[in-house]
Amino acid sequence: MFLMTLFALLCLTLCVAAFGPQRLILPLVSASFLVAVLIYFHHATDALPLSF
Repeated sequence: MFLMTLFALLCLTLCVAAFGPQRLILPLVSASFLVAVLIYFHHATDALPLSF
């Protein structure tokens, strides 16, 4: 879910950067960075099942 959201957000950011108004680029880049950080923290806080 998060990865598809990040992918769609990055595609939208690239399209806006190429063809859209420049005032939308910074909020889209910020939102995609926030989603990437959320994905990182989602995976970084998973408990690892270790068996020794």
